[in-house]
Amino acid sequence: MNPYTLPSAALISFLALLGSCSSSKDSGAAGQGEGANVIQVSVTAPLDLDGRAYDHAMTVELPPVEPQEFEGLHNVFHLSDQIVSGSEPHGDAAMQKLADLGIRTIVSVDGKAPEAEKAAALGMRYVHIPIQYSDISENEMLRLAKTFRELEGPFYVHCFHGKHRGPAGAEVGRLVLDGIPRDEAIAEMRQYCGTSKKYEGLYRLIAAGDIPTASETSAFEYNFAAREEVEGVVAAMVILSRAHDNNESMMKSGWKPDPSHPDLDPINEATQLLQGFESAASHAEVRTAAQDFRSWWSEGQAESATLLDSVKSIQTGDESAIERANRSFQAVQAACTDCHGEYRNDI
Repeated sequence: MNPYTLPSAALISFLALLGSCSSSKDSGAAGQGEGANVIQVSVTAPLDLDGRAYDHAMTVELPPVEPQEFEGLHNVFHLSDQIVSGSEPHGDAAMQKLADLGIRTIVSVDGKAPEAEKAAALGMRYVHIPIQYSDISENEMLRLAKTFRELEGPFYVHCFHGKHRGPAGAEVGRLVLDGIPRDEAIAEMRQYCGTSKKYEGLYRLIAAGDIPTASETSAFEYNFAAREEVEGVVAAMVILSRAHDNNESMMKSGWKPDPSHPDLDPINEATQLLQGFESAASHAEVRTAAQDFRSWWSEGQAESATLLDSVKSIQTGDESAIERANRSFQAVQAACTDCHGEYRNDI
């Protein structure tokens, strides 16, 4: 038994399922890649929801467990022997830790292209299935379910921070591999991983959505791509989400190089933030969006440009520019918060 596995109520039912699956696993059905037999585990019935799925996620009370934190890996939860959820692995140490934990397949549901070559060098395979914050499409669900049923586990499933999209993707694995009840699946999202109540669509899908059957995923053609191309606002958000976190760190250090984060350069991080806004500004998704969306996007772009100018001044010794940089970054944050509140589920 993996010593990191959560003491969830589903573990008992999972162990019982191992016996029924053992013959197929012994013959290669546990995921030997393309062409392997599909694991046959019955997905539990959808919940009959009365109200929000997020609220229903407290119906099952899980034993309290804190997330594990490693170098470059955050919010890590071993949901079962086969499914681990967490943040994007940052750096070589994070990749090595996943290999040390016995991970065989890494599933990214984030928009950023994964570092598949680094994973492969350590004997792990990457599968890239970007999903939205609002829902998981039928095609994306088929790809996720097929990946869990036909590739080799254990699986590490991640988005960027490991709190919202990643846990939803991981719970697809819990349903199709571990056969856990739907109410326990959404309980893990809320009580363990910290998935926000803002993402009711993800909760509702896991609680009551259609999950492909084994025969459906077997018939579905998919090459388990290590990289899926994204564009427009989704591609820009890949840049912006990371640039936001890095600039927040820079603000805490007074927009000076921080010895504790030697890879972060204030000018470069401010440039990345501006380029994130610029990369999608001419895209049809932005040009034809509602007026308030375009206004928030323009405001973020303009304040990012001011931030970059201020940060450049700080590096030349102009201490008075620190306050200007702080105000500009806080204005970017405010524009993003307003826009997210109205449109993030559409991204």
